Amino acid sequence: MLGDTQAFNVCIKSLSRAIYTLTLMACGMGQAVGGGEVPDRFRLTDLDLRDPHLYVSFIGCLDATDTLLLDFSFNNFTQSAIQGDGDVNGYLDLSVLVEFLPLDQSVATNPMTIGAADCTAPMASTSCGASYSTQNAVATHDADSICLDALAGTLRPYTPNVATPGPACFVSSTMTLTVSIGGIPMSLSDAQVAASFDDDPATALENGLIRGFLPETVANNTILPAALPVVGGDSLSSILPGGTNSCAGHDDRDIHNTVLGWWFYFNFPAELLAPPPEEVFEDGFEDPL
Repeated sequence: MLGDTQAFNVCIKSLSRAIYTLTLMACGMGQAVGGGEVPDRFRLTDLDLRDPHLYVSFIGCLDATDTLLLDFSFNNFTQSAIQGDGDVNGYLDLSVLVEFLPLDQSVATNPMTIGAADCTAPMASTSCGASYSTQNAVATHDADSICLDALAGTLRPYTPNVATPGPACFVSSTMTLTVSIGGIPMSLSDAQVAASFDDDPATALENGLIRGFLPETVANNTILPAALPVVGGDSLSSILPGGTNSCAGHDDRDIHNTVLGWWFYFNFPAELLAPPPEEVFEDGFEDPL
């Protein structure tokens, strides 16, 4: 296992390659658990914001969650980053891994982590290095019920609806999760990750769901990247329905533990990665040609 200093250096180097990352705690160092067994790693192949939607004031008030605005939508941007190599550096622009340490669907719980990684392009034959910025959690399995659902009164009738993972499935313990979608960092509290298994043993995760709460005070103090069209330099709350200076005609804010903010819901699929090679290179894998 890498020492703390070396692991931190690898983390910083990796962050420079993957600007748009889903990170869990700032550059944290994940630690292997489970007696040194090889983890079962699933890479997200898409990530879609389902609720709330994001609205931009541009020749009217436009929903830019899925609909292209100046060739940009938030979900399209994230999909392109997950599935492509826009800067042609040999690595997919955004890679997020859900890891079980290891996965054993016959028991009630498994240790797990979720975090970013550097993964080679193209996606069809990708090979991923070690995860960084990881958050440890516990996955609880359920063979008979829905593992995670939307909270009552927190959804609008957006299309598509929020997909929920039914049996057989897992749900993580709660964590603090910083999601970057469209280059916008969103720090979610009381976040959980869940998904259905496609089989036993699983080769894919289906109807994946990320649920977490964004306090309004955090949204007010989060500034959108200057490179974003139209909204660059504005606060995150300005594109959320009900937020300060939002153009949306409705209010999507919720109350969680007396705090005003928004419950966020993301859906994702993920595919099982091949086990990593025995030889470990500086970044966890050999640099692509």
